[in-house]
This record gives sequence, C-alpha cells and structure tokens, in this order.
Amino acid sequence: MSVPQAPHTREELLQALNQMQGELGTYFRKLPGDVFTRGSAEAWSPSHHLHHLTLSNAPVAKALQISRDRLGRRSGGRPSRSFLDIRDGYRDALAGGAKASGRYVPDPQGDQAALVQEYLDATAAVRTALAGWTDADLDRFALTHPVLGELSVREMLLFTLYHNQHHLGGVKASLGQA
Repeated sequence: MSVPQAPHTREELLQALNQMQGELGTYFRKLPGDVFTRGSAEAWSPSHHLHHLTLSNAPVAKALQISRDRLGRRSGGRPSRSFLDIRDGYRDALAGGAKASGRYVPDPQGDQAALVQEYLDATAAVRTALAGWTDADLDRFALTHPVLGELSVREMLLFTLYHNQHHLGGVKASLGQA
C-alpha cells in the first residue's frame, strides 16, 4: 500500500484514509472466494484480517464522534509522533508478543461482498468523523490504544493507516504476493 511517508495534516490523513480504503476494498473484493476464506482462527484467512480491520476501525470512528468535552486531554504536552514513529512502536509491540484480543479477535460472518462492505463502511465512517476535527484538536485530545496506550487522536489515525497497511501486507505475504 502506498500511504504517503508522512501524512500529518487533517487533509493528508483524509486523503491517505481514502486511498487506503480504496486499495483494500479493491484488493479484498477481487480475491477468489476460496482464497478469501482459506484459514482458521490460528492462521488467519484474508477474511479474518479484513474483519479484524473492521473491528479496529469502527471504534476509531465512534471515538471521533464523541463530544470533545467527553474525551481525554493529552498528558505531557509532547507533540504527536510521526507515522514512522507510530509504525515502529507498533512493530516493537508485535515483536514483544502483542496480538489481537477481546473484541478485536475476528470471527468473520457473512459472504465476501458483505465483509468488504462492512470494512468500507467502517473506514468511511472514520473519514466522515475526521472531517469535523481541526488539526489543533487532533493533537489536543487523546484516545487509548489497547497495546500502545495513550495516543493523540492524530497518532491513533496514523496507527489506523499503518495497521491497515500491515494487515494488507500480511495477507499478500501469506498468498505469496508480497
């Protein structure tokens, strides 16, 4: 996936999220049905990866829709980290044994078209909700990531971009397409 090396502004994030949504939607829609579902809870199929992304993207959209006065403020006053910093932090967490748990463990139900549409809807909801944010508020407010801890809203969006890229790369690698 070709996410810009350093999306940062709200506009750049919107553009990168749109590009990501289109690329993943097209890729998963075009997979042969038997390939899309080949896998298990231990060795995820492409459908597991896609459902996991839907489960991960939907709470981000909901969080962006919460009134700002109900969101936490960032602690420490540090600037938001970059896309590459977030990527590296997540890779370190994975190397340390982090993995999906709880509500983020996929259990894909439905046909391929329905699962792709659920993903597209969840990702579009992130973009729609983001449109109501200012660049300053992306750094001012915090969300909690289950593995990475407190992130600015901007950092959570950067994580969302990388997380989608990471899973697409994992699917392609498992199918010998990397």
